[in-house]
Formats: sequence, C-alpha cells, structure tokens
Amino acid sequence: MNANLTPWQFNSIICILYVLFAAFTMEILKTLAVWPPAGVAVAGVMIFGQRAWLGIALGTFFSVLMYFLINNLNPFSFDHLAINISTTLGNTLAALVAFWITNNRFKKHVLLTSVAGLAKTFVFAGIAIGLVSALFGVGIYYVLGLQWIDGFYLGLLNWSLSNTLAAIVIAPALYFLWQDWPHKMSVENSIQLILLILTIALICYSVFGPTYKHLSLPILQPALLLFPLLYSAIKLSPAATSCLNVVVFFSAWIGSNQRWGYFYHHHPEAAEVSMQFFFLFILSAVLLVQAVFIQRKKEQQRLTAFLEQKVEERTYELEQARQEALALSVTDPLTQLYNRRGFFKAVNEQFSQYLRYADSCALLLLDLDDFKSINDQYGHAVGDKVIEKTAAMLIQHSRESDITGRIGGEEFVVFLPRTDANNALTIAERIRKDIAQQIITTDNHQVTFTISIGVSALTTEDNDIESLLSRSDKALYQAKNSGRNQVQYC
Repeated sequence: MNANLTPWQFNSIICILYVLFAAFTMEILKTLAVWPPAGVAVAGVMIFGQRAWLGIALGTFFSVLMYFLINNLNPFSFDHLAINISTTLGNTLAALVAFWITNNRFKKHVLLTSVAGLAKTFVFAGIAIGLVSALFGVGIYYVLGLQWIDGFYLGLLNWSLSNTLAAIVIAPALYFLWQDWPHKMSVENSIQLILLILTIALICYSVFGPTYKHLSLPILQPALLLFPLLYSAIKLSPAATSCLNVVVFFSAWIGSNQRWGYFYHHHPEAAEVSMQFFFLFILSAVLLVQAVFIQRKKEQQRLTAFLEQKVEERTYELEQARQEALALSVTDPLTQLYNRRGFFKAVNEQFSQYLRYADSCALLLLDLDDFKSINDQYGHAVGDKVIEKTAAMLIQHSRESDITGRIGGEEFVVFLPRTDANNALTIAERIRKDIAQQIITTDNHQVTFTISIGVSALTTEDNDIESLLSRSDKALYQAKNSGRNQVQYC
C-alpha cells in the first residue's frame, strides 16, 4: 500500500488494531496466555518506523484499562494506574527496541524474505519485544509488593513467550498485507489458496476441534499442518502464507482455549503453553522455508538478468565486430577510403539511376607521378605519407555525394554524381594544382609530388561503371604520355 499517511492517521490505525486484538483476547477468549497485540506493535514499527510509538502506547494504555474494567477493578487506583503506566512504558520501549534491531534490515527490504534477516534479526526482535515488555509488565507487580499469578520467573517466561509468538505469527501477516495491498493473485494461485484453506480447516477441526477425542487416529497430529503450510511457503506469496499461519494459529488457540483437541487432551494443565511452544517453532520454520525459496528465486532472477546482460553484451560485441569486419573488407586501411571492392560496390548500388541521362555523372582516375622513384629515394614511409596526403586532398575536394577510393598502390578514383564533363574537368584541375603544391618534410628533405588525372563523363553508350573507368584509364594514359602532372579527358 502506497498511501501517504500522516503520523496521526497511522498511529490511530495501530491503536485501533491493538485494542481490537486485545478485546478479542480478553473478552472473547477470556485469556492472557497469548497476546496478539504484540504482533500489531512489531508490524507498526516495521511499516511506519519509530514514529509508531504513540499508537502502541495508546493501544496498550486502553487495553490495560479495558482489562481492569472487564474484571470489575478500579483502573484509577494507585496500584492499577502504576501497572498500566509501567505496562504501557514497557510495551512501547519493547517496540522501539524491535525497531532498533530490525531497522537496518528493514531498509533493505529483506527482513522477512531472507534467511539471515529472519534468523538473525526478526526472530531476535520478537524475543526482545517479549522479554522487555515482560520485565516491565511482571516487574511492576513486585515493585508494588504484589505477587504475579505464576511467580516472577514463570511469569516472565509466559509473558515473553506469548509476545514473541504473537510477533512471529501476526507481524508478518500485517506487514505483507500492508506492503502488497491490493494483493493480486492469478486464478491458479487463487484455486490453490482455496484448497489449502479447506485442507487446513479440515485438519484443524480434526486435531484441535471437539471431535479429536472421538476419532482416535494416531495420524491426527498437529505436525500435519506442516504439509499445507510448506506447500504455501513454496508456491504462494508471502502474504498468503503468513495469513495461513495466522488462521492455523488462531484455530489451534481457540480449540485449546475451549478445552478441545490435541493439546488439551495430552497437556490439560498447560495446553496453551505447550501449543505456544509448538507453533513458535513450527511457524518460524515455515517462515524460514519461505525465505529460502524467496531468496533462491531472487538469486535465480539475478543470475538470469546477469546472463541476459552478458548475452546482450556479447551480441553487441559480435555485431560491432561484424560491422568492423565489413568495414575493413571495403576500406583501405592506410587512407580509410574505399578499397577497390568497396568502391565498385558503393558505385554500383546507385549507378543505374544515371544511365538514362548522358553527362549526368563523371569519373576521375588519378595516378601519382613517379611514385616508385619516391619510394626508392625516400623510403616506403615517405611513400605512405604521400598516399595519405593525396587521400586527404581528395576528401577535401569531395562533396558528400562523391565516392572516393584507392584501387591500386598509387591509383585513386573519384565518382562524381550529378556532374557533367566541364565540371568534372574543373574539379580535376583543382585537385591537380593543390596536390602539386603539397610538401612533405622528412629527414631535412622537402618532398613534392604530382598527379595525373584521366576524366570521363557518362554517355548514352555506357552501360556500366567499367566503361567510364576504361575511358578514364585511356585519358590517364594520355596524361602520362604527355608529360604527367596534367588532366586529360576521354
């Protein structure tokens, strides 16, 4: 439940629930052997934090006041007022101690859904709330010179046991119902829950009901309840399981209180005490089993998420590697221009759209002059710098739509879409002049270089890019034979 309640609102809710559970215990069952309001106090501090102390204090005060009125005692006599104040103080302090114990775990939302949270924190908090409240509740009688019915030590044990059991039974149910409200269940889980309730009702009626002494079946043991409860802990939600724990406990408690069933039959003098010890361990075990499976499920979910993330990362890496491999297969590693394969692949993908119009595209075929002598005189490192500088100049003079590639050792090609012969010649001449002005300095030498360019433009007789390349190659041949460092058209 995500409602943002003010302190007065949630303290009022705690106080009302506390008094209602107290009234049911004292007026309906007429016993103090078990004290369910302690579970309300623990749930209050778990859900609302230490600010819930006021609701617990008021609930305790009104409950003790009600106890004196039910038993026709003056609630405002000195002794009774002191008992009320001491009990109120003890219960409030006990709840704050439980909050202090559970606070760190509660912030991590694992208090009731992890084995460590239950075993090391929640159960310990339940024991603490029982012991602290018992010290104040029983101790005040001896401070006033009065005697507790069962004696001091037995009184401390019974009080602590009743509060601890109530905390373990009632608090998880209230906590999960509040946190998960409205609780959504699938049709399958709803059917399972109904069947479990019917099964539990049958077992409780047989084991804790008035018919127990007439059945005389050795299999009718309280431990039978473990089967449906453990099934719920494994298959259903924490809210459903904790509520079934409450149903089981109240059924056994009501039966024992009415002097029915297993515990009264075998332990008539201490039926409620033996029942409390039994359910303290049994229901704690159910909560622990539930925590084991919740923790295991969360670990599986984390592992699944981790594996899915790794698969996604690996898939991404493979896709990146594939893209890189594809890029390398069509890219010249030295200049980052298209290689021969990449150039023709890129041009052929769009060349067909120019075939219908003559002079709608052009091709430049460029070859560095005397490149072999540069390599021989200055070394291949300088030759590579000449190649890189030439590629940089081609990129500088290229438009976004142009396609540029290195198709040989010192041979380059530029495809010029939407360019006629005159414009192609202008572009080629500009490139030639700029390259002739480039200087590469190395080892106190200044290296200059030139380039020859063959130009061709699309005609109606061209059917593919190879025909333009062939004419550009003829023009380049003419440029080389005419003295190099010039542009020729064919």
